[in-house]
Amino acid sequence: MNCLNLSDLYEYLDGGLSPERTREVEGHLLSCPRCRGAIEERRIISAAASSLPPFEVPEDFTVRVMSRISRSKMRSSSWLIALVSGTSLMTLISVVWAASGGSALDFFTGASQTFWETAKNAAVLMAKLAALVSLTGRTIRSLLETGTKGLSVLTSLFHPGFQIFMLVLAFGVLASLFYGMRKKFSIGD
Repeated sequence: MNCLNLSDLYEYLDGGLSPERTREVEGHLLSCPRCRGAIEERRIISAAASSLPPFEVPEDFTVRVMSRISRSKMRSSSWLIALVSGTSLMTLISVVWAASGGSALDFFTGASQTFWETAKNAAVLMAKLAALVSLTGRTIRSLLETGTKGLSVLTSLFHPGFQIFMLVLAFGVLASLFYGMRKKFSIGD
């Protein structure tokens, strides 16, 4: 007979083996000093544990332990969410594919065509977006150049004292508009 495994050792000590299996284990213990030593160690441990006084667990033990566990340890990780989402998506795709009755080749061919169509449409969209951004930049630059030229012509027409008066007046109007709008949109008015 081979040496005893842990479950056989504990079953023997607890008296949970059948009479036939108990005779086999006792026969093995007579010929195997290693298993006899293991049984003796477990008997000593069991006797020591039995001699301990009963341990009373306080009523609020669970609450106190749970309150000490950090909330950050209880939060799920983002990688776990991504893994579950990806697995769910793959399961959904598999169910749809199985329900369609098509072959795997048809599925992958369709997916490949859809991917390349999407990539082509995204490339066209990005090119159009780049052209729009470029056109917007040129338009804004042209407006700023025209505004700068207009201001330089305007400043050459008026006396510097009048220009300062107009700037103070413009800032005053902007400040009063800002103050009026702030009052208008504030809560409780």
